[in-house]
Amino acid sequence: MSRAALVTALITGSALVGAGYILTRRPRQQALTSSVVPIVTPVIDIGIAEDVLAAMERLPKDEVTVVLHTSGGCVASCVMIANALREFEKSTAIVPYMAISGGTMIALNATQLQMGGSASLSAVDPIIAGQRARHLPEDDKSMGLHALGQEYEAAIGEYIRETLAARLPGASEAKLERAFKVFMGEAAPHEWPIRRPQVQALGLPVSPATRTWAEMVDAYRRRWW
Repeated sequence: MSRAALVTALITGSALVGAGYILTRRPRQQALTSSVVPIVTPVIDIGIAEDVLAAMERLPKDEVTVVLHTSGGCVASCVMIANALREFEKSTAIVPYMAISGGTMIALNATQLQMGGSASLSAVDPIIAGQRARHLPEDDKSMGLHALGQEYEAAIGEYIRETLAARLPGASEAKLERAFKVFMGEAAPHEWPIRRPQVQALGLPVSPATRTWAEMVDAYRRRWW
Protein backbone atom coordinates (compact mmCIF):
# COMPACT_ATOMS: atom_id res chain seq x y z
CA MET A 1 0.00 0.00 0.00
CA SER A 2 1.27 3.49 -0.85
CA ARG A 3 1.82 6.11 1.83
CA ALA A 4 -1.00 8.24 0.41
CA ALA A 5 -3.39 5.29 0.50
CA LEU A 6 -2.44 4.46 4.08
CA VAL A 7 -2.98 8.03 5.24
CA THR A 8 -6.32 8.19 3.41
CA ALA A 9 -7.45 4.93 4.99
CA LEU A 10 -6.58 6.17 8.46
CA ILE A 11 -8.30 9.51 8.03
CA THR A 12 -11.41 7.98 6.43
CA GLY A 13 -11.80 5.53 9.32
CA SER A 14 -11.58 8.18 12.01
CA ALA A 15 -13.95 10.53 13.77
CA LEU A 16 -13.72 13.98 15.32
CA VAL A 17 -14.13 13.74 19.09
CA GLY A 18 -14.14 16.87 21.24
CA ALA A 19 -10.72 18.53 21.19
CA GLY A 20 -8.98 15.45 19.82
CA TYR A 21 -9.28 12.92 17.07
CA ILE A 22 -9.19 9.16 17.51
CA LEU A 23 -9.97 6.12 15.46
CA THR A 24 -13.42 4.96 16.61
CA ARG A 25 -13.76 1.81 14.55
CA ARG A 26 -11.43 -0.93 13.42
CA PRO A 27 -10.12 -0.23 9.92
CA ARG A 28 -10.87 -2.72 7.16
CA GLN A 29 -8.34 -5.53 7.16
CA GLN A 30 -7.32 -4.84 3.58
CA ALA A 31 -6.55 -1.22 4.45
CA LEU A 32 -4.40 -1.79 7.53
CA THR A 33 -2.57 -4.82 8.87
CA SER A 34 -3.02 -3.84 12.52
CA SER A 35 -5.52 -2.08 14.75
CA VAL A 36 -4.59 1.59 14.94
CA VAL A 37 -5.89 4.13 17.47
CA PRO A 38 -4.65 7.67 16.79
CA ILE A 39 -4.58 9.92 19.86
CA VAL A 40 -3.95 13.24 18.15
CA THR A 41 -5.07 15.96 20.53
CA PRO A 42 -3.61 18.95 22.40
CA VAL A 43 -5.01 17.67 25.72
CA ILE A 44 -6.05 14.16 26.80
CA ASP A 45 -9.09 14.72 28.99
CA ILE A 46 -11.69 12.33 30.39
CA GLY A 47 -13.77 12.55 27.21
CA ILE A 48 -10.81 11.57 25.05
CA ALA A 49 -9.96 8.73 27.46
CA GLU A 50 -13.54 7.40 27.28
CA ASP A 51 -13.41 7.22 23.49
CA VAL A 52 -9.92 5.73 23.38
CA LEU A 53 -10.88 3.07 25.92
CA ALA A 54 -14.07 2.28 24.00
CA ALA A 55 -12.09 1.87 20.77
CA MET A 56 -9.51 -0.35 22.44
CA GLU A 57 -12.16 -2.43 24.18
CA ARG A 58 -13.61 -3.41 20.81
CA LEU A 59 -10.29 -4.78 19.59
CA PRO A 60 -8.95 -8.31 20.08
CA LYS A 61 -6.37 -8.33 22.87
CA ASP A 62 -3.56 -9.59 20.67
CA GLU A 63 -2.36 -6.33 19.12
CA VAL A 64 -2.90 -2.57 19.09
CA THR A 65 -1.02 0.45 17.78
CA VAL A 66 -1.49 3.93 19.22
CA VAL A 67 -0.24 6.99 17.34
CA LEU A 68 0.46 9.82 19.78
CA HIS A 69 0.64 13.54 19.13
CA THR A 70 -0.20 15.36 22.35
CA SER A 71 0.99 17.66 25.13
CA GLY A 72 -0.47 15.37 27.79
CA GLY A 73 -3.44 16.07 30.02
CA CYS A 74 -5.45 14.65 32.92
CA VAL A 75 -3.38 12.19 34.98
CA ALA A 76 -6.25 9.76 35.49
CA SER A 77 -7.11 9.80 31.77
CA CYS A 78 -3.53 9.07 30.71
CA VAL A 79 -3.06 6.32 33.29
CA MET A 80 -6.32 4.62 32.27
CA ILE A 81 -5.16 4.54 28.64
CA ALA A 82 -1.74 3.27 29.73
CA ASN A 83 -3.42 0.54 31.79
CA ALA A 84 -5.50 -0.47 28.77
CA LEU A 85 -2.31 -0.84 26.72
CA ARG A 86 -0.99 -3.27 29.30
CA GLU A 87 -3.89 -5.61 28.54
CA PHE A 88 -2.66 -6.27 24.99
CA GLU A 89 -0.23 -9.04 24.18
CA LYS A 90 1.56 -6.74 21.74
CA SER A 91 1.22 -2.96 21.78
CA THR A 92 3.09 -0.33 19.80
CA ALA A 93 3.26 3.38 20.56
CA ILE A 94 4.29 5.57 17.64
CA VAL A 95 5.43 9.15 18.29
CA PRO A 96 6.06 10.96 15.00
CA TYR A 97 6.61 14.35 16.67
CA MET A 98 5.80 14.55 20.38
CA ALA A 99 4.14 12.79 23.28
CA ILE A 100 4.67 15.10 26.23
CA SER A 101 3.93 14.50 29.93
CA GLY A 102 0.96 12.10 30.11
CA GLY A 103 1.60 11.23 26.47
CA THR A 104 4.98 9.88 27.54
CA MET A 105 3.30 7.82 30.26
CA ILE A 106 1.12 6.19 27.61
CA ALA A 107 4.01 5.66 25.20
CA LEU A 108 6.22 3.97 27.79
CA ASN A 109 3.51 1.43 28.60
CA ALA A 110 3.48 0.00 25.08
CA THR A 111 5.61 -3.09 24.54
CA GLN A 112 7.20 -1.40 21.52
CA LEU A 113 8.08 2.27 21.01
CA GLN A 114 8.76 4.03 17.72
CA MET A 115 9.87 7.67 17.48
CA GLY A 116 10.36 10.01 14.56
CA GLY A 117 13.75 11.56 13.88
CA SER A 118 12.78 14.81 15.64
CA ALA A 119 10.30 13.31 18.09
CA SER A 120 10.36 14.01 21.81
CA LEU A 121 9.04 12.56 25.03
CA SER A 122 9.29 14.39 28.36
CA ALA A 123 9.14 13.97 32.11
CA VAL A 124 5.89 12.68 33.60
CA ASP A 125 6.01 14.21 37.10
CA PRO A 126 2.70 15.83 38.10
CA ILE A 127 1.73 19.46 37.57
CA ILE A 128 -0.65 20.94 40.15
CA ALA A 129 -2.18 24.40 39.65
CA GLY A 130 0.41 25.18 37.00
CA GLN A 131 3.39 24.17 39.15
CA ARG A 132 5.42 21.02 39.47
CA ALA A 133 4.09 19.16 42.48
CA ARG A 134 7.54 19.07 44.08
CA HIS A 135 7.71 22.87 43.99
CA LEU A 136 4.46 23.54 45.84
CA PRO A 137 5.15 25.34 49.14
CA GLU A 138 4.36 23.65 52.42
CA ASP A 139 2.48 26.42 54.21
CA ASP A 140 -1.04 27.46 55.14
CA LYS A 141 -1.41 29.44 51.90
CA SER A 142 -1.12 26.32 49.78
CA MET A 143 -4.75 25.38 50.62
CA GLY A 144 -3.84 21.71 50.74
CA LEU A 145 -2.10 21.71 47.35
CA HIS A 146 1.21 20.64 48.88
CA ALA A 147 -0.38 17.50 50.33
CA LEU A 148 -2.18 16.83 47.06
CA GLY A 149 1.08 17.27 45.18
CA GLN A 150 2.80 14.76 47.44
CA GLU A 151 0.06 12.22 46.77
CA TYR A 152 0.36 12.65 43.01
CA GLU A 153 4.16 12.59 43.12
CA ALA A 154 4.16 9.33 45.09
CA ALA A 155 1.49 7.67 42.92
CA ILE A 156 3.10 8.62 39.61
CA GLY A 157 6.55 7.75 40.92
CA GLU A 158 5.39 4.25 41.82
CA TYR A 159 3.62 3.86 38.48
CA ILE A 160 6.60 4.93 36.39
CA ARG A 161 8.93 2.62 38.37
CA GLU A 162 6.58 -0.27 37.59
CA THR A 163 6.43 0.78 33.94
CA LEU A 164 10.21 1.03 33.59
CA ALA A 165 10.75 -2.31 35.32
CA ALA A 166 8.48 -3.92 32.69
CA ARG A 167 10.31 -2.17 29.83
CA LEU A 168 13.76 -3.01 31.24
CA PRO A 169 13.48 -6.62 32.45
CA GLY A 170 16.54 -7.78 34.33
CA ALA A 171 18.01 -4.27 34.54
CA SER A 172 20.12 -3.37 37.55
CA GLU A 173 18.75 -1.06 40.21
CA ALA A 174 21.21 1.59 39.07
CA LYS A 175 19.94 1.42 35.49
CA LEU A 176 16.32 1.60 36.58
CA GLU A 177 17.09 4.53 38.88
CA ARG A 178 18.80 6.43 36.07
CA ALA A 179 15.74 6.02 33.81
CA PHE A 180 13.43 6.90 36.70
CA LYS A 181 15.26 10.18 37.34
CA VAL A 182 15.08 11.14 33.67
CA PHE A 183 11.35 10.48 33.32
CA MET A 184 10.55 12.12 36.64
CA GLY A 185 12.47 15.16 35.44
CA GLU A 186 14.81 15.40 38.41
CA ALA A 187 17.47 17.33 36.47
CA ALA A 188 15.42 19.16 33.83
CA PRO A 189 12.19 21.14 33.38
CA HIS A 190 8.98 19.14 33.11
CA GLU A 191 8.57 19.57 29.34
CA TRP A 192 12.26 19.33 28.47
CA PRO A 193 12.51 17.19 25.29
CA ILE A 194 13.76 13.62 25.67
CA ARG A 195 14.91 12.55 22.20
CA ARG A 196 15.27 9.05 20.75
CA PRO A 197 19.07 8.78 21.32
CA GLN A 198 18.55 9.54 25.01
CA VAL A 199 15.80 6.93 25.26
CA GLN A 200 18.15 4.43 23.61
CA ALA A 201 20.96 5.39 25.97
CA LEU A 202 18.71 4.50 28.90
CA GLY A 203 18.41 1.00 27.46
CA LEU A 204 14.74 1.28 26.55
CA PRO A 205 13.69 -0.52 23.35
CA VAL A 206 12.93 2.14 20.73
CA SER A 207 13.11 2.15 16.95
CA PRO A 208 12.64 4.78 14.21
CA ALA A 209 9.10 5.59 13.10
CA THR A 210 8.53 5.67 9.36
CA ARG A 211 7.52 8.92 7.68
CA THR A 212 4.07 7.44 6.99
CA TRP A 213 2.99 8.07 10.58
CA ALA A 214 4.12 11.69 10.50
CA GLU A 215 2.11 12.13 7.31
CA MET A 216 -0.92 10.71 9.08
CA VAL A 217 -0.56 13.23 11.91
CA ASP A 218 0.02 16.01 9.35
CA ALA A 219 -3.23 15.06 7.64
CA TYR A 220 -5.16 15.33 10.91
CA ARG A 221 -3.61 18.70 11.65
CA ARG A 222 -4.32 20.11 8.18
CA ARG A 223 -7.91 18.91 8.28
CA TRP A 224 -8.97 20.01 11.73
CA TRP A 225 -6.47 22.41 13.36
